Amino acid sequence: MSYLLRKIGWSAVACIFVLAACGPKTTNLAPTPPSMVSAPDWFLSPPSDPNYLYSAATMTSRDMQMAVQKAETQARTNLAQQMETKVSNLTKQFQEEVGLGEDSELLQQFTSATKVVTQQTLSGSRTDQKELLEEKGIYRAYVLMSLPIGTANQQLMEKIKANQNLYTRFRGTKAFEELDQEIEKLKE
Repeated sequence: MSYLLRKIGWSAVACIFVLAACGPKTTNLAPTPPSMVSAPDWFLSPPSDPNYLYSAATMTSRDMQMAVQKAETQARTNLAQQMETKVSNLTKQFQEEVGLGEDSELLQQFTSATKVVTQQTLSGSRTDQKELLEEKGIYRAYVLMSLPIGTANQQLMEKIKANQNLYTRFRGTKAFEELDQEIEKLKE
């Protein structure tokens, strides 16, 4: 009986190893960090021009087009953050000393959470440079995006005007409400 249990036990262990070997395969999309040698010069040192905002980004994927789309999306996000970013931060710090003299112990805890929100329309953004590398079956896309500052300034002015128009309408509505309330008071 014990011989039979040992045979079944070893068979079960062998089955587990076979099943584990046949399990789902995962692919590390960043098999090796990008080396400084393989990165294009424009990625490491984006151009500087008083008439343009620039953003360089890199992303990886098993699919070449997806790697490009991911990198372009990240570069556009970076451009939008250069134009306007709202940052919220919550920081907590706690210190407590427990015990007396040499037996005391200082306990500390520090927590910081940051939320970055960006919302911009990027009219005129374009991909200026693009380079693709294949690394162990994974594609790495490098992109350089630009946005004319004149377009960005125009968008900002339109946003300010829209906000001013909205505020003026609100104030006008509020003034008429107050006027209606005063007339109702006079009627009473």
